[in-house]
Amino acid sequence: MELAKSRRCLPWGRLTVVLFAWLIFNPVVAQAETHETLTSLMFITEEYPPYNYSANQQLTGKSIELLEAIFAATDTPLSRDDIRYYPWVRGYELTLNQPNTVLFSTTRTAAREADFHWVGPIARDQVVLLAHRDTPIAIATLSQAIDRGLRVAVIREDIGAQALIEAGYPEHLILSAMDNRSALHMLMRGRVDLWAYSAEVAAWIAESEGYPQNSLIPVHTLSESSLYFAINQATDSRLVSMMQQALEKVQMERSQR
Repeated sequence: MELAKSRRCLPWGRLTVVLFAWLIFNPVVAQAETHETLTSLMFITEEYPPYNYSANQQLTGKSIELLEAIFAATDTPLSRDDIRYYPWVRGYELTLNQPNTVLFSTTRTAAREADFHWVGPIARDQVVLLAHRDTPIAIATLSQAIDRGLRVAVIREDIGAQALIEAGYPEHLILSAMDNRSALHMLMRGRVDLWAYSAEVAAWIAESEGYPQNSLIPVHTLSESSLYFAINQATDSRLVSMMQQALEKVQMERSQR
């Protein structure tokens, strides 16, 4: 009876050794138990070409390709088909309030710094005040624009809107548009005098809408900063670190090609 009992109940030390040996000789099982991917994250993007946009009903752009490379580097079984495509304001508010949510491409600023975790940088971006080339406007400072009562189209929660508000631009001179194409049309139809937006993205949008090249003239720079993946603050920091390390690995590999 005692012999049978001792065979059934291995001492803890011996049990640990047996379990360790089993894991060593079953590496696939061990890896499945410990390997973590980015599948618990929800990725949101918007129309911000050439970084992220929709063409022929498929998401494309520099940032989309970069994120897919991050998926591959972390063995995450996701693709561009799993990325959600929302208007900027909706995506921004979701990422601000919902854990495990990632929004890109997002400009990193001092005002936004504490609101998100940041993975990047992805690229450099210049936000400017744009005028219609047929209505040239010359200003050296924002104060001059205010003194002249110049109306500016913005997209709510966009970096251009935030830069103007932080600079003390009068609210009655700031007109919100639904999206970047709406803002473009507001400027081209004379409803506003200026548009606060990325110079590169605005030029791409204007050309895609059929306007001639150089239809938009930058007249004042609001900011020069970097684009990032913005991640909700309540997200597990291990996932943030994993994504940052994967990004750096991908960027290093691309620089060596």
